[in-house]
Amino acid sequence: MSDIFAPAVSGSPESTTAGTAVAGAASGPGRDRTGRDLDAVNRVVPTGLRRVAGIALTAFPLLFAGGMLFSPPQTAEGDAGYIASLAADPATSILSANLLHYSWVALALGVMGLITLVGRRGRVWVSLLATIVGFGAVQMSGLLLSDWFLVAAGNVLTPEQALALDGAAKEGSVAVWLITAQLFTLVGIPLLTLGLARARVVSWWIAPLPFLAFVVPMFNLGPIAAIAFVPLMAPVIVAGLKLVRAR
Repeated sequence: MSDIFAPAVSGSPESTTAGTAVAGAASGPGRDRTGRDLDAVNRVVPTGLRRVAGIALTAFPLLFAGGMLFSPPQTAEGDAGYIASLAADPATSILSANLLHYSWVALALGVMGLITLVGRRGRVWVSLLATIVGFGAVQMSGLLLSDWFLVAAGNVLTPEQALALDGAAKEGSVAVWLITAQLFTLVGIPLLTLGLARARVVSWWIAPLPFLAFVVPMFNLGPIAAIAFVPLMAPVIVAGLKLVRAR
């Protein structure tokens, strides 16, 4: 009885033809189209730009975690407590604000590069979410400017005056700015990484982790939350490293 799992004899023309047919069937037309799509994208986008995008994406979690680590502890609740915490240590507050600002800048620079990693499968979803996240990251980076003003207000004005100034600055359009920034990033990033998993850029095992990245800090865990942010952004880092290795 012949072994159906044994390889075909390489010298046989019939076996060579059959092997080619099987290989073609295994690869499938969809997989060929995906490869052609990626080749076309890679020809249009310079390799250097893809690597810059990858470096920026990889830097995003590290900069954000650094900003959280240096964020002054808030000893009192509410806006008054936040202003007081910033004003109590201006140097550390400004360092934290800078790191957080540039983390969002890095994300905005790198996120559109993810589209070059995706073939036909998941292209629409990843393109849409990358655009949304990029817009949200720009919004978030701009919002951090308020920290510089609050540091100054907390040290120059009385606590009541600083709080009144902060309240007067938060008129209607700022609320829209804040809501869209948070929604497009805190929700958009996890949805984007799920799209990358569907496109087979990252593993499904790590794709949902960013959902936790922005939930853990809500439990006031201090440095633990900041350090945990980096591994929880594993799918972003993996995708960024793939862009860095682009050829």
